[in-house]
Amino acid sequence: MTTLAEEPTRESTSRVLNDPRPMHYHRAGAGDGLLLLHGSGPGVSGWANFGGNLATFAARYDVLIPDLPGFGASYRPDLPTPYFAVAVEAVVRVLDAAGLDKVAVLGNSLGGGVATQLTLDHPDRVSSLVLMGPGGVSPALLQPLPTEGIKLLIAFCEDPTRERLTTWMRSMVGNQSFLTDELVEQRWAAASAPGGVDFIRDFMRMAMAPDEPAPGTPIWARLHEIAAPTLLTYGRDDRVTPLEGALHPLRNIRNAELHVFPHCGHWAMQERKNAFERVVLDFLDRVSTTLNGDRNA
Repeated sequence: MTTLAEEPTRESTSRVLNDPRPMHYHRAGAGDGLLLLHGSGPGVSGWANFGGNLATFAARYDVLIPDLPGFGASYRPDLPTPYFAVAVEAVVRVLDAAGLDKVAVLGNSLGGGVATQLTLDHPDRVSSLVLMGPGGVSPALLQPLPTEGIKLLIAFCEDPTRERLTTWMRSMVGNQSFLTDELVEQRWAAASAPGGVDFIRDFMRMAMAPDEPAPGTPIWARLHEIAAPTLLTYGRDDRVTPLEGALHPLRNIRNAELHVFPHCGHWAMQERKNAFERVVLDFLDRVSTTLNGDRNA
């Protein structure tokens, strides 16, 4: 762990776990463990999703932000593969290397699915769960899959132009003024680098293949197994994982609660940064107080 003598930066918090397959992650702060798992998309990484939130969370927690397999500076798994299982194995390696036996877990989109799988497979490692517009936690309810945002992501992956990237990014936010030229340029620089779109293109082809159902029971059918206190957060205007997707996990996760951010799309941690951080920290504080009270009873 590291103390916050100064603002954490991408470089100062960067770590690499090399054995047996390279996993890159960021670490900062001290205290109880908090694991942040990013979503998918062109140019995405742990830092791209959560770098702006790290200072706030690291002031209270020992924060880990890994690049999931296939993204950022972590290793590229062979596809097709049962991705959630592969990602969970990699995340557990990072937790073990960091010496964290039990953590609060926060996952966005694809990372929400990975966080859910981690909680199902290793309930002893997860103290509480925060899911932000999570993937994989609900069957199609009010509209067929893929959703609008996923369709635009697929379109970019098949023909990666700056215009298509901008169109996809517009679908990710509720307030279009949030999407600055600088933000688009950052993602375009990462996505247009050599190999920058290859994994996400192949991943989306695998995920959308109509004749290749995922092996095993889908995670949305196992949510009743989750006992950890769970906060579901959604942007009201999310066009990737729409708000109606909260109904199934809210009904089936026994200790779930829901918070909806108005005027917000899929990137609540950036678009509604301050409100998002307050909601998450309040939830974690309440959970910690309850758990400590139970232990002392």
